[in-house]
Amino acid sequence: MRYEERQPDETLQRYIKCYWYLERDYSAAEEEETLWPDGCQELIFHYGANFSIGEQVLPRAFFVGALSRYHPLTAEGPVRIFGVRLLPWGLRAFKEMDHRTLIDKFLPLADLFPEHELPELVPQLAEADLDEGIALLTAYLYRHFQPETKHAAMINILSKLYRTPMEQDVPISVIESGYSQRHFERICSELVGMSPKRLNAVSRFNLARLQIFFNPTIDIASCMGQFGYHDYAHFSKEFKRCLGVTPTAYKKWLLGLGVVR
Repeated sequence: MRYEERQPDETLQRYIKCYWYLERDYSAAEEEETLWPDGCQELIFHYGANFSIGEQVLPRAFFVGALSRYHPLTAEGPVRIFGVRLLPWGLRAFKEMDHRTLIDKFLPLADLFPEHELPELVPQLAEADLDEGIALLTAYLYRHFQPETKHAAMINILSKLYRTPMEQDVPISVIESGYSQRHFERICSELVGMSPKRLNAVSRFNLARLQIFFNPTIDIASCMGQFGYHDYAHFSKEFKRCLGVTPTAYKKWLLGLGVVR
């Protein structure tokens, strides 16, 4: 397996978390990809074996909205992927729409961007190496780039809520915005597709997941306390919703003591 991430230029970093590239063989019958909520949205261009989500076979170029729960993605055979990982508010820089309509959606990219551009871009990416592919994707995105100005200050606040969830909670963010709580929640939902409370919770979950991933011998109770989970039942419920397994099962899998199902 080969996986690489690259950072966008300084202008696009406000909206794009990273470009990424994957080569992987899904030939083994038990192999599948688990997608979990991280607040982000994805533009995916894939080649080789087809990806399926449930009974839906996905097109070569598709969009993944922000996820509220885990989703198993399956393929049979080798796959090569170029991806663009948009920050929770990132799509607003390229297409103005209410993100609440995109939660848990896997859509043809042509549903969001001009269809006539894709017959040229998709085959070009199929022949491109990593650097060439990123250059093609950057040029494609700049053709649609319209920086968000109406809610620029709000995006700055949401960025702190998302990136530093243990320091910047929802009440602090509401005060900083100068809005009423209801108005703050409405704008947040339009920009990222979920409530500010859920955005913060998803970010905390991913920090906890990464802590276990990079240190699988960590004491679960210690990890819980570090990221604001006050009891195992709550921590386990969040893990099962987002990853499909309990924290304990995830830890055992990382240690080679079990399988994730």
